[in-house]
Amino acid sequence: MRRVQSAPASLTLVGLMRWLRGGKAGGALRVLVAVLAVGAALYVIPALPFVPRSEADLKFSVIDEVGPPLVCTGWGMPNPAFSPYQDYLRIVADLPTYQAILRRLHLLPGPLTADQIVAVYRQWLDLNAVRLDWQGGVYAFDVYPGPTPSEALRNDMVGDVDVFGRVYNVHQGTKLGACPICLPGTSLISTPTGDLAVAGIRVGMHVWSVTRDGHPVDAVVIEARTRLDAPGSRLIHVVLADGRQLTASPPHPIADGRMLGSLKVGDYVDGVGVVRVEAVPDLAGRTFDLLPAGPTGEYWAGGILLRSTLQPSAGS
Repeated sequence: MRRVQSAPASLTLVGLMRWLRGGKAGGALRVLVAVLAVGAALYVIPALPFVPRSEADLKFSVIDEVGPPLVCTGWGMPNPAFSPYQDYLRIVADLPTYQAILRRLHLLPGPLTADQIVAVYRQWLDLNAVRLDWQGGVYAFDVYPGPTPSEALRNDMVGDVDVFGRVYNVHQGTKLGACPICLPGTSLISTPTGDLAVAGIRVGMHVWSVTRDGHPVDAVVIEARTRLDAPGSRLIHVVLADGRQLTASPPHPIADGRMLGSLKVGDYVDGVGVVRVEAVPDLAGRTFDLLPAGPTGEYWAGGILLRSTLQPSAGS
């Protein structure tokens, strides 16, 4: 009986393994295996019991206990100014946070689909809405519970979470907050005596407003209001081609009724092109608005005519 010729050693399993162990291929394989092992360990270990967790994992523990946070960025909806694809590289660069989000979504490390990137982005927004403060042994947390973006004021929820993700001492806090609908305190308001920061505007002061037929008019401020903004809030910064620029909340209306967050590069405001639209952090966590007397309730901020979010009453 004719003997079947055996395959060359280089093509047998034993030969293949010997080839992989030696030379350049073996070195590359060992590096690859080491990288995969480290990646798998980093992906699994932070979620194991009795292993200190990352801040992102601790925030997820808080969310599981308190409920979804109030997310104000883009009112929870991605748009040109709040793009998950623009922020994705920044999310990935924060490796512990990115790993925590992947575990949360039951996703393996690797290329993601467009829908998965959006899901990662939404989880990232939730994490940004939870604040942790290290108190020497535990983190104190502060979060405005959701479930959905809203203008309604809400009490914050506070408590503690330890490094293993145990949440306790949860109770309602004393702060009230909501999604921002107004201006940061540094916004400059046009007045007959010069520009003033909106944070310094008081009832009884005078600002420039406009009549129904578009003529500027000296108007008395009949209401001024400030509000706390939910954690994680971001604002819109718009720059016009003539140099005028304004930072405000996405839903704040300009004079023609469009929301600031709806503007994109190439749109026109007062006949002038929009050259930049970007999301910026709401660093102060507090926004302001005012209502001038008169039929329109409009005023200039940063040289751009705005509607007030404080609606004038009938006959005012």
